[in-house]
Amino acid sequence: MSQTENNTLTVPVDERDHIRGSDDAPITLVEYGDFECPYCGDFYPVVRRILNRVGTQIRFVFRHFPLTQQHPRAQQAAEAAEAAAEQGRFWDMYDILYQRQDALTREDFVRYAEELELDVDRFTDELDRGVHEERVEADFRNGINSGVNGTPTFYINGERYDGPYEFEPLLAAIANTGDLADVKRSLRFENHELRETIDRSRRGAPAAGEAVRDRFSADEIFQRVTATADDEIERSTRLLFFSGLAAGLSVGATFLARAAMTTAYPGNVGLGNLLYPIGFVMIVIGSYQLFTENTLTPVTLVLTRLASLPQLLRLWTIVLAANVIGAGISAFFLARTGIFDPTVAETAHRLGEHAMHTSWSALFYKGIFAGGLVATMVWLVHAARETISRLLIVYAIMIIIPIADLFHCVVGACEVLFLVFAGSASLGTVFGDFFVPVVLGNTIGGIVFVALVNFSMTENRRFPEQDRRRFELSWSEWLFGPRVHEYLRKRERGDSSEELAGTSSAERRS
Repeated sequence: MSQTENNTLTVPVDERDHIRGSDDAPITLVEYGDFECPYCGDFYPVVRRILNRVGTQIRFVFRHFPLTQQHPRAQQAAEAAEAAAEQGRFWDMYDILYQRQDALTREDFVRYAEELELDVDRFTDELDRGVHEERVEADFRNGINSGVNGTPTFYINGERYDGPYEFEPLLAAIANTGDLADVKRSLRFENHELRETIDRSRRGAPAAGEAVRDRFSADEIFQRVTATADDEIERSTRLLFFSGLAAGLSVGATFLARAAMTTAYPGNVGLGNLLYPIGFVMIVIGSYQLFTENTLTPVTLVLTRLASLPQLLRLWTIVLAANVIGAGISAFFLARTGIFDPTVAETAHRLGEHAMHTSWSALFYKGIFAGGLVATMVWLVHAARETISRLLIVYAIMIIIPIADLFHCVVGACEVLFLVFAGSASLGTVFGDFFVPVVLGNTIGGIVFVALVNFSMTENRRFPEQDRRRFELSWSEWLFGPRVHEYLRKRERGDSSEELAGTSSAERRS
């Protein structure tokens, strides 16, 4: 039977094959591939995406089919993969060969073996002697007998796939063969909303990575940050205020824990700082509104002209005021109620005095670095998928602030307001000499980080589906806000005073 008449895998998968996945998976996907074939290289990430999508319900098998006339390096590349397989590293070499298709010389293979920490002498000896040539040729002959006439060629449960070489058609064929109901439903044209539910949050941000399910690209992280910002900027004043108040009260825990820990271990400054991140952990896990976080998330909407500057300033004002009030309440009770014993109160007093005795310029520059750290923390938290990961990120980054003697505006507000309520400083002094430079520094540090992320690390800054239904603000709307823009537009048209006074709810939402 000629190769063009046969569509069935003639040699079943056995223990000699290179297999990814469980033997009891309902779907077996076999690929005949060529490491130098550009089409195989282009389809390599598609295969990985399919494996991530289907998960434990599929096993993947790779067999060699080097087209030596078109690709002179393909044969030795296949033998290099087999030499790595002899040392238990086939799939590592497989990944490298497809990721570096422009470097497939013998010297490259040896370098890859060194990177994988193989026994290089054994590897090169097997490669030079052609030890694995017969194995590669056996795969090739089996492919010919199974009807392979080009690369890549796929078999799904033993039957050759002859559909379009694209992600969705191949995934659909796999789902139909294995009767994978969830995957089939998500691929139906009328059920795109279901796929959005599976793969994205309700605002359009990805819930799982596209290329690798448990990791996000920079674009995907940016979309998740933007989804958070969209939620924040649409909150009512009441919700923003009380969420910000909760964050300010949580920061009191940082001040309390740091003062108590420093007092308990007076000879070890490092131990005194161990509990500094506690308030930030409460804020991140509790989803409270903290001003320095809001120098990152809502700015993404403003930079992409999905929100206006007045909306951003409204959010900042409400959250910052609520944060300071919450921090002030904590400071008041710590200073006036005897919660601190005299030794801890003295330590708390020293923390506040240290902040007040730092120069204006030093506070500003320290605030910039602290703002950048918080922005980094927020970015990484959006890249994490699990609570434990978020806890580790928050702790590891926020503990840098006290260790490096940096300043956070809300934590610092709690420290200096403690001095005010203890009668050691005036409100005007702590506002002008401490609060202003640190707030400016934190804000600039956060915004610079956002700008770098937005313009240097991402390409697709919008949700693939969600933002098709959203419109960019005009520059006038972006600068003045939709309401003022509409007022000015009507005034230019010479509309009546009644029209100027009344704007419909639909216009206000535009």
